[in-house]
Amino acid sequence: MQPADAQQRPPVARRRTWLLPSLAGGYLAVVTLFMVFVLHLSVSPERLLILMLIAALVLGRAKLFLADWIPFLVLFLSYEYLRGLGGEFGMTIHDVTALERWVSFGLVPSLALQQAFYHAGQVSWYDIAATMFYFLHFAFPLGLGYLFWIVDRRTFLRFSRALIAMSFAAFVFYLLLPVAPPWKAVPGIVKIIDHTLPSFTDLPGIPVPATVYHWLTPNQYAAMPSLHAAFPLLGALFALRLWGRRAWPTLVYTAGVWLSIVYLGEHYIVDIVGGAVFAGAAFFGEDWFTQWWQRRQARRGQPKLVTTSRSSS
Repeated sequence: MQPADAQQRPPVARRRTWLLPSLAGGYLAVVTLFMVFVLHLSVSPERLLILMLIAALVLGRAKLFLADWIPFLVLFLSYEYLRGLGGEFGMTIHDVTALERWVSFGLVPSLALQQAFYHAGQVSWYDIAATMFYFLHFAFPLGLGYLFWIVDRRTFLRFSRALIAMSFAAFVFYLLLPVAPPWKAVPGIVKIIDHTLPSFTDLPGIPVPATVYHWLTPNQYAAMPSLHAAFPLLGALFALRLWGRRAWPTLVYTAGVWLSIVYLGEHYIVDIVGGAVFAGAAFFGEDWFTQWWQRRQARRGQPKLVTTSRSSS
């Protein structure tokens, strides 16, 4: 897949293509894991912003970073705030368990996975891994967007536009058609993150500065479409278009998120399908918008034909 504006983009030096993203990605990954497992700090957009700003300072691009990222994060946090309000309007809560059984040959995959692998009162390594996948659903697209920004700012701007548009479209869906997650709708399904989450939260008794993200109210009925499924898929689509086969690990990560959210009882398979539809619509919709905008700008930039008329005598 090639971007609509590929012919206009100057070639990126080979070293810049892989070295800077590798260094920046490794830096974000190491510091994030240190924050979570050593300092027990939850990952929030504001803390990620500080980490990315430090790297931008090293690269000498701090002003451009703030100009590009602050509006993006303001819109992203606005969506998160509105999503929490979406569950306060008293709309009828829908249960899609019957649809899930229909597409899964009579099974509820979340229940089947938990019966096979979850052990009550015992936290396994894969419970921790699944929880990490679950809670990095917004950190991954932000980190990936940062790599886009380092390598090709135009790709970042297009990705951020698609991500914000998809998020607000999903908010409208949550507002009009709230859907219960498996752990609320199906008896026997355990909300596993209630047992693994203490491993990722701030240490009790130790004061840690709160972030804006901590004050946002979650919406328990924002299950369909699953943005946990849509965010990594959208990022993978943009990464594949920019880097080709070198971006295949983003698809592996996406698959890991999808498996985790089903096992944890947070989403149905049909929620994932809905998230994939939204991600595809955002990706191709943004591509159409970019091509349309370029054609419009090209037409406006063309010199107008001047016609003269001869008067007859």
